[in-house]
Amino acid sequence: MESIKPCPIFEFNDNQLINVRKCFGYDDINRLKQDIDQLEDWIKKQPHFRVKEFDRDFLERYLIYNKGSIERAKKRFDKLCTFTGMMPEFLQNYDIRNEFVPHNNVCMTCVLPKPTPDNYRVVVSVLTGVHDNKFELISYYRYLIVFGHYMLQHDYCNGYEIIGDTRNIQMGTVKTMNPIIVHKALNLVIEALGQRMKKIHFLSGSKFFDTLITIIKQGLSQKLSQRLIIHDSVESLYDHIQREHLPKDLGGDEKSVKELTEMDFKEISSDEHIERVKYMEQASTDESLRNSATFNEEYSGMPGSFKTLCVD
Repeated sequence: MESIKPCPIFEFNDNQLINVRKCFGYDDINRLKQDIDQLEDWIKKQPHFRVKEFDRDFLERYLIYNKGSIERAKKRFDKLCTFTGMMPEFLQNYDIRNEFVPHNNVCMTCVLPKPTPDNYRVVVSVLTGVHDNKFELISYYRYLIVFGHYMLQHDYCNGYEIIGDTRNIQMGTVKTMNPIIVHKALNLVIEALGQRMKKIHFLSGSKFFDTLITIIKQGLSQKLSQRLIIHDSVESLYDHIQREHLPKDLGGDEKSVKELTEMDFKEISSDEHIERVKYMEQASTDESLRNSATFNEEYSGMPGSFKTLCVD
């Protein structure tokens, strides 16, 4: 791509496209084009892929999210297509405009418009203090995956920082937490969608926080556990994220979390994005056409135990 297209919900730093490319060795645009060509050609030659046509801007971002490594991008793209068929509970049958109503009642999730100075994007999830009996933990991760597809079409960043505001969490919501779902979902987001997590921040303050964090840690890899930061106050968050970039709920100058969530939801509910998600739902695999030895080597233990899958 020649430039980042304007996006209704994202802002970009000056020279963000150039600086992100430099981080992954793409100072030379010709090298980037060659790598996109190679990835595109490889996808078209895979007999077990049901969908083989993807736009080049998407493939470029996928390479960026995989640190400019063609081999890593190939392996993770294969996982994305494979998991789409193996784990439809996460990756298929979306009803974007309706299925996330219970989720939005319990947990408002938005992406901050301004990126960090080092070109990371910040995702904020705020528990509202409401418990909806129809809420299920898997819905939260389905929402992140739908948003991940949006990122791969519209954003251009080094990775992500996550902020979880759990100060209003209720015991009813804690009871929905399942470390197995946490582990599966994070592996999908990182290993299949290629999203890179720089840090995960949690704001404590609820009497149920210790129980919550114990459950979450059970679902994190060792590497992600080391990137987990607990904040006893909003003020300590400012040491990591510029205060003026944060929503007003967290003492910043940006719109409220509710306003940002509504803006973001409008975007991912657009006809254009719904069609995009439907297209990606078709991008699964026909395992009868895959080398069985390769499948056994790559996916032994899937999807139940994830024994062979680790977060990079």
